[in-house]
Amino acid sequence: MKNITIIFVLLSFISCRKKDTINHFLTKPITQQDLKNNGFYKYSYTATLDDEDKVDDTIRSIAKYDMYSNVKPERDKEGKLCPTQLWNFYNEDSIKKRKNLDYFKNELKSKIITYVFRNDSLFYKEINVQFFNKTQNIPGFTSWKNIINYYDNLKISVKPVIKNFKTGEKYTDRFLIDNYKTRFYFSEKKGYYGMFTNYMNNFTYYDIRDSWYSGRISEIYYFD
Repeated sequence: MKNITIIFVLLSFISCRKKDTINHFLTKPITQQDLKNNGFYKYSYTATLDDEDKVDDTIRSIAKYDMYSNVKPERDKEGKLCPTQLWNFYNEDSIKKRKNLDYFKNELKSKIITYVFRNDSLFYKEINVQFFNKTQNIPGFTSWKNIINYYDNLKISVKPVIKNFKTGEKYTDRFLIDNYKTRFYFSEKKGYYGMFTNYMNNFTYYDIRDSWYSGRISEIYYFD
């Protein structure tokens, strides 16, 4: 298992604020230029990666990360630029909470889209949808059947991932879509669903809302 620890956060952000014309629910890889052209904000940072193959634990490699998000930046309590806070508000932040959630509902249409590139290669993407407005023109990925039907109708290959090769049991939330490993998650109680597509390794889920969209970006961990 490898840990990735952020040591330098948010050098810059860029946004053209152009109209977004990408269907992000498809798994076809997107370039950084595509995201810039569609008005995404760019957040850059570097991190240390533990290397399990090295004997000396003090030797680690450095990776460059570029995160593209449809969420605009704001300054946190320390004065650092970070994506607008959308979760984990405290009581004293009631005014900010109301303002930021209005932005989430009205401007973002209750949808967060995040792409992460590592050393300029697409690493993963995650889409979080909150059901503030169920009339939105977005896929209803709340069941195995809905997921299959959506991609079948677009004539895109979608195959459930095998959970147990001996019994043939399949996951109900993990698929190969155009041969890219994708996981869907849904909470009726909390009223949201999400989609996570991995382009680089085998981990299939990492809910980034509590880290990147909670007004703090001091340290983050990924688990492979």
